[in-house]
Amino acid sequence: MPPVYFVHHLAGHDERLLGMATGRIDLGHPAVGRILAGLQPLDRIDLRTCRFDCQASLALALRRRILAAEQAAQGWRLFDAEGVLRCKRFPDDACVIFPHGLPREAAWLRTLLAAGPPA
Repeated sequence: MPPVYFVHHLAGHDERLLGMATGRIDLGHPAVGRILAGLQPLDRIDLRTCRFDCQASLALALRRRILAAEQAAQGWRLFDAEGVLRCKRFPDDACVIFPHGLPREAAWLRTLLAAGPPA
């Protein structure tokens, strides 16, 4: 699976951008630049990458990060490998929002968001 990018809105204009994949992540990729440009203005951004041994491990880590953000009443966004916003949720949102609709080929995304909190 190509990388996904998870943005955790910490407070004010502080963000954490986490590139997550089962392979190598290039932080110089144009997708990262597009995501960063969309996050302006920023006071501070924490940019990190995580590599996982399999798709299941990546999905579990994403579920945990989403749960942590929601429990802290903080927003989050999930971008695909091209830097396209796939879904997001902020404290005032009643549910997860899919700005471009849920892509048919993203069965992993449906499973990730339909699942309850990780064990």
